[in-house]
Amino acid sequence: MPKKTVFVTVGTTLFEDLIDGVLSDTALDWMIANTYTNLVLQYGKGRFPTFNYADRDELDITLYDFRPSLERDMDSADLIICHAGAGTLMEALTKGKTVLTVINTKLMNNHQTELAYALGKSNHLLVVEEPSQLYLASTWERLESFVPVPFEPSDEHDIPRLLDTFLGVAKSTKKDE
Repeated sequence: MPKKTVFVTVGTTLFEDLIDGVLSDTALDWMIANTYTNLVLQYGKGRFPTFNYADRDELDITLYDFRPSLERDMDSADLIICHAGAGTLMEALTKGKTVLTVINTKLMNNHQTELAYALGKSNHLLVVEEPSQLYLASTWERLESFVPVPFEPSDEHDIPRLLDTFLGVAKSTKKDE
């Protein structure tokens, strides 16, 4: 049977609620039931994750705080679960992977919301509005039928334009040269 990998990242942020939710019995049971064999978890600035290892023999779990690059882990993942930071989302989406993003509602001004919803509305990724939803079986069941629309940026300005549109930033105009 081929190996399937879930990669979880919080980037450089502190987002222990995402980590705790992904390591919940509900989430781990879903991963095992859906034949995932590897869970690679980058927990960032947070505490070293603890969870119930009992009955998790089917899942090879790797935990780390930081690496110079997440590219190798993203490349080998079948499913990427991440915070909704722009850099992480763009890197994950350009890999052509299924992406589940969790909004960090504790951030000041909750700036991740607009980008996550814009990409979710286009079906490029699946949005979880808050980490507590990771404890619900229905959140994980949504993944089973989710088919992402491939994200194909046409140029390096796509994301800034997307952000400008959803944040209501006026576009500058150039005078005729």
